[in-house]
Amino acid sequence: MTMSARCRPRHRSLGIFLFMKPASSSLQLLFSSRRRISMKMMSSTSNSRQGRIWTHRPFQVTPSSTTTTTNPSISNCPLPTKTPTPPFENRIHVVYQSAGPVALEQLCQSKQEFYKTQFSSRVVTEDVDRIRKRKLASSSSSSREVNVTIYLPKSDPNNTKLNGICLHVHGGGWIWGDSQYQVAHRCLEMTESMNVAVVSVEYSLASTVCNDNGQIFDPVNEVVTALDWIENIGADELNTKPVYVASGESSGAQLLLLSMLKRRDRADGMPSLTSTWKCLNLVYGFYDISGTPSMREDGNDSSPICGNELICMADMYCDKILHGGNHDEQCKKKIDRQHPSISPMYANLSNLPPALISVGTADPLLDDSLFLASRYSICGNDVETVLYEGGEHGIGHFGLQEEDEMGRRAREYTLQFMKRYLEEHIC
Repeated sequence: MTMSARCRPRHRSLGIFLFMKPASSSLQLLFSSRRRISMKMMSSTSNSRQGRIWTHRPFQVTPSSTTTTTNPSISNCPLPTKTPTPPFENRIHVVYQSAGPVALEQLCQSKQEFYKTQFSSRVVTEDVDRIRKRKLASSSSSSREVNVTIYLPKSDPNNTKLNGICLHVHGGGWIWGDSQYQVAHRCLEMTESMNVAVVSVEYSLASTVCNDNGQIFDPVNEVVTALDWIENIGADELNTKPVYVASGESSGAQLLLLSMLKRRDRADGMPSLTSTWKCLNLVYGFYDISGTPSMREDGNDSSPICGNELICMADMYCDKILHGGNHDEQCKKKIDRQHPSISPMYANLSNLPPALISVGTADPLLDDSLFLASRYSICGNDVETVLYEGGEHGIGHFGLQEEDEMGRRAREYTLQFMKRYLEEHIC
């Protein structure tokens, strides 16, 4: 697919500094790119228990930015804990292929019960009062209302305005997860760290056998609904300054990026996207639904989720679009997995907010983040890229690597990134 003329390379190039084997598919594709990409290979001098965190920041930054570190910035950190390989019969694609969608929905319901137990153990009673549910009128005709969960910092006796709003889109491979039980402890952490209101979207899932109230499966427009509400009345209702940032993990990063592209392309008199949204935090996202080499080559190797499971999730996502989605008609007829309305990797990515793209080197979606970082920069946007050696899918957010030192540092870095852009634009 040819890239838009508006997305031609500017005078800057993206430096990709990888701590990987030369045979990596990521390197092979980047080396063969027709775009001008500067690359370096770096070898390890650390001991067997030390990993590396690699950070690349833009060569050009906005005049107000305080980002002045040299590239690349590499720090040492103990390697994160490796997740044991789960039983083969418990893999998502095996359950789906052997027992069908009903069994998968039951598995997802069990997952939801686990999240509820997690919520009870991680959210203390006094913090529950800082969590609110709200229904938003849909921005599209595909659904009547969109549920969101709103998280607020601890009460301020002076009733001072909060620094802004963070739009949050949870992960879960489009088949599980929610805006409360799965992510409450992390959203509360964000609201305290940045002194913002966090608005997390409850979007429709592909694992449900049927949609409630006859709603169309349209998670992107559900995120757009939350985005519109934040811009139009969110700041007034939540007593915040009109400064907005956004964060999404895994499938949530894909939905967030697609919603930002929709918002950018609308001609409805709204302010430009980049003047309204200050930055995007895109965490181990799924940006190419057709499957990048690192995902397809992974097979059943990785944990806690493997490439074949991700392919299965993408299959369910596309199948749900075909049978109940609200997408471009040509896309629906073919289910072109490289269509820009499904895979943001192939969209025109110009005129988007600065982004942080982070991923672990043991994540099957590694190539998604590497390739997107290259395209994001080529299209003229500021982008920071962080790679975590040994980091699996979910590092810093769930699983064994959530509270490892590297996981904590990964999470803290995303918070500091968003805080930096908030502080630059707070009046």
